[in-house]
Amino acid sequence: MKYFLKLFLFLTFPVCISASEINQTTFAYWNKPDVEIYYISPDVIDENTKVIFVIHGNSRNAEDYLSEWRPYIENKNVIVVAPKFTKENFKYFALLEMAQSSGKVNRDESEYINNSISLIFNFIKSKFSLNTQTYNMFGHSAGAQFTHRYMLLSDDKRISNAVIANAGWYTFISSAEFPYGIKNSPIKISNDHMRWYTASKVNLLIGSDDVGYKSLNTSKGAQIQGINRFERANNYFNTLIKEAEKNNFVLRWNFKVLDNIDHDYKKITPIAADILLQNIETI
Repeated sequence: MKYFLKLFLFLTFPVCISASEINQTTFAYWNKPDVEIYYISPDVIDENTKVIFVIHGNSRNAEDYLSEWRPYIENKNVIVVAPKFTKENFKYFALLEMAQSSGKVNRDESEYINNSISLIFNFIKSKFSLNTQTYNMFGHSAGAQFTHRYMLLSDDKRISNAVIANAGWYTFISSAEFPYGIKNSPIKISNDHMRWYTASKVNLLIGSDDVGYKSLNTSKGAQIQGINRFERANNYFNTLIKEAEKNNFVLRWNFKVLDNIDHDYKKITPIAADILLQNIETI
């Protein structure tokens, strides 16, 4: 009887963790190097608590990215999760380890991380006994590269809303060779998946002042996309429009130029938070 009472209490009472504190855990439930997971959670976590993933840029500063979310998630029933893909273990995380920045394709599928967020989401759901079936995602810079490629090359369709901001370059849904386009992609992309990709709720953001060249991919394939991040974002969205029309796909992506914003995740975060927290309850 005592055992069943304890089990009942465990199953029915929500989890209590200090709000706004950055917590850390390790994801190791796959055949690849461990991933450190940083997260901020509400005081009380219940089965209806939502999840937002925040994907860092090439500086790999997951904690810094997460810290910027603090003022926007107070009293929100959401866990914000920031995985850290270290340079030592995931040098080309922005390309899901499928290629190098030079364009050289990696044919070793055992190294691919195109199912990473799906597995981490399952881990978070299990850890906190969540019932939520979908999640939101924000990626900036290299994190934006990761986010759009993850949606394009993963079979995980549980992303409810995504913000892709200030990506350095893209994988176009065009006849360009992978990773600049989808031709000869190491993962076959079906028409049904492409239809889902264009119809997903995605906000493609670019700062009007993000026209510098620092850390910009200058390979030939990337240069064809535009001379800077601003041009490349515009060209990517225009290509989405053309390909969606050509294939009779629904396009639900929203493209927005952010005035007076450069390549700074701190300036982008409040805009991303406003978008991704819209339907998350206040507690």
